[in-house]
Amino acid sequence: MSTLAAARADNFYYPPEWEPKKGGLNKFNGQHALRERARKIDQGILIIRFEMPYNIWRGGCESMIAKGVRFNSEKKQVGNYYSTKIWSFSMKSPCCKHEIVIQTDPQNCAYMMIRAS
Repeated sequence: MSTLAAARADNFYYPPEWEPKKGGLNKFNGQHALRERARKIDQGILIIRFEMPYNIWRGGCESMIAKGVRFNSEKKQVGNYYSTKIWSFSMKSPCCKHEIVIQTDPQNCAYMMIRAS
C-alpha cells in the first residue's frame, strides 16, 4: 500500500459497539452525513457556500458587493423550467444584515436578483 493510500485509510474510528449490519457510522452516531449544513434539510433547505456571480450595488446601505464575494447561503428549490430545477439562494448582506435573494434562470442561463433591500 502506498503512503498516500495508507494515510486515507486512517482517521476512521469504529467503536466496539458498532456493527455493520445496523448501518453506517452516521446512523450509529445519530448524525446526518452533511452534519450542520443539513440542519434545515426537512424544510428542503441546504446550507451552502455561494459566490456572488456579478457586482451588485446595495441601495439601502449605499455599498457594493463585488463579484466573487462568498456567503453562507440557504439553497432551496422554488420551481422547475421543464425538467431543470430552479434554485433560490438567500443570504445576509455583510454590511447591513438585510436579506439578499438570488434565483437561477435556466431559460436565459443566468441569475436573477429577486430581493436586495
